[in-house]
Amino acid sequence: MYITKGRKYHKQSDGRYTAYDYFRLTRKRYDASGKEKTEHFCLGQLEGLTKSERNELADMLTVMIERGERPLSFSASLNELAMEFYRKYRESRPAAEFDPVLRAEAERREAERRRDLVTIRLSSLVQKQARTIGPEAVCRSTLSMLKVREFLNSRGWSREQVDLALMQVIARAIYPYSELKTVRYLQGNSALLEMFKLERRKVTKDALYQSAERLWEVHREMEDFLHERVTSIFHLEEKILLLDITNTYFEGRMEHSKLCFHGRSKEKRDDCKTVVLAAVVNTDGLLVRTMIYEGNRQDVTTVKEVVGTLAGQTSPEARKIVVMDAGFYSDANVKWLVENHFDYITVLPSGYAKFTADSDKVVRHEDCRHQEIRLQMGKAEIGGVQRKALLVDSDAKALKEQSMHEQAARRYEEGLEAIKAGITKKGGTKSRDAVNNRLGRLDKQYGAIRKEYEVTFTYEGKGKKEKAVAMEWKRKDGTVMEREKSHGKYVLLTSLDENDEVNVWKFYNVIRTVEETFHVLKTDLDIRPVYHKSDGGIKAHLNLAVLAYWIVSVTKYRLKLKEYPNVRWDEIMRIAQSQVVVTAEMNTEDGGKVSVRQSTEAEEELAKIYSLLEIRPNTIGKVKSQVHPKAPPKKSTS
Repeated sequence: MYITKGRKYHKQSDGRYTAYDYFRLTRKRYDASGKEKTEHFCLGQLEGLTKSERNELADMLTVMIERGERPLSFSASLNELAMEFYRKYRESRPAAEFDPVLRAEAERREAERRRDLVTIRLSSLVQKQARTIGPEAVCRSTLSMLKVREFLNSRGWSREQVDLALMQVIARAIYPYSELKTVRYLQGNSALLEMFKLERRKVTKDALYQSAERLWEVHREMEDFLHERVTSIFHLEEKILLLDITNTYFEGRMEHSKLCFHGRSKEKRDDCKTVVLAAVVNTDGLLVRTMIYEGNRQDVTTVKEVVGTLAGQTSPEARKIVVMDAGFYSDANVKWLVENHFDYITVLPSGYAKFTADSDKVVRHEDCRHQEIRLQMGKAEIGGVQRKALLVDSDAKALKEQSMHEQAARRYEEGLEAIKAGITKKGGTKSRDAVNNRLGRLDKQYGAIRKEYEVTFTYEGKGKKEKAVAMEWKRKDGTVMEREKSHGKYVLLTSLDENDEVNVWKFYNVIRTVEETFHVLKTDLDIRPVYHKSDGGIKAHLNLAVLAYWIVSVTKYRLKLKEYPNVRWDEIMRIAQSQVVVTAEMNTEDGGKVSVRQSTEAEEELAKIYSLLEIRPNTIGKVKSQVHPKAPPKKSTS
């Protein structure tokens, strides 16, 4: 190849033409008929290059084009110029048609492409091994953001232990079942095993039990790690802490258990043992602290232990507000909170103290349901000390309490009717002691209602043969009117130096958040430790539900920040379950088989969730294709 010079003309603005020289790389070749052909590749004006430099450039390009090698010049600018022209040459049409090196590369790529092309029979298409992958992808995204893997790695856990633990927490958020049932879902319904590359034979109920116990051993450190991680990611300043506890029960005798010694749950199940979960959450529903107590633990006894673990993290300059329900109030708790730099808002138990208004000023406000409430600032005398208090009066709450009270009264009267029917009918309960026992059980169940009724019996006989022959009751006069005066009213006690009645009420009203937390734990995550028969297993089970709640609450909070409609967790899971990963198998014309494992495309609503959570769809259920050639014929053994 060599350089030739040509001439072109450029039209100026005044209409005249000026001539200029340009250079081209020229070579001669012979076509199939033996006729000589001349090819040109334009190099431009090559301004600033001397004749010797132009010739050196031609030699360099000749070696690069004809041999596929890269010669080097002592001039760096000449090296760059040669590479630039060579890249342009490779993209030109003559190069693609006639250059032997480029032709060889193109033929190699075409051969590789053809190896991926097979002729299949569509009638042989079979799809199998369908597994849900949408919920798993949503949960894994949040768990990855929380950096739980990094935390467990820092504790010296092996890769297999970490993968099993992460998979178990995600499974708990999606499939709130026992370990045995979870294993069935992991092996037959979920793509989690594929996502974490875990062997099916190693994921057993015993392996999950052991994994849950290992997670319990680091539960306090992990809880502090997750809390710090969330507050730093979302830049949260927690000024209000919500405290509440809940009982959960399960079948089983548990005779030697210290944790589950007591029974009698709210569901009136005397045969069921109970265990208590205490939780502190912030106003966004994100966990701050959890603790597990023995069954039937009184609310008032948990404040110092639960909130006390946070006292060291609260400086006197950054006071925090603890919002509690009436069950947590006591003079000792209030004193302890103030001494440890916590402000508080709590509901006074009914009839605990008398409220005295500071003035006749009553502020009218609307609650979240646009129902009117009346607020009045004042004081309540507690142990001889006047404390700031707020009286809240709600007509809607009064109607609800009256309805609940009347319903309880009807049920109490139905119980009285049942006792009376036993006295009057043949073969019924008539013995004096037996009748009084029935009335005692009824009074125990409806203690508050019992005070409004007068019940009298008429007896005949003496001693062991004394029997009730008649029964009457009536409601005491004035009790209904006296009760209606207090319906719909409650007193908030606070240490806040706040004169705005509405602000104090709003601070307390966020306690609904912790109620929603327990609702999610009990319904969506089914927190009941039904199948566990040891204290360690129960604690591990409850801790697993708490870790799953971290996924739930943080995922919902991430969507809330992106202004996604605040939907329930089960609804998010329903949307995500529309995406599955399946294996498609097809027979080829030459007798082989092709299998492709790939996830379905995310539907519109799920794609929106993926976008808000910054999940890349192309990372979910990547294509895994495999071609099985036709099996060779078996050799004859004859």
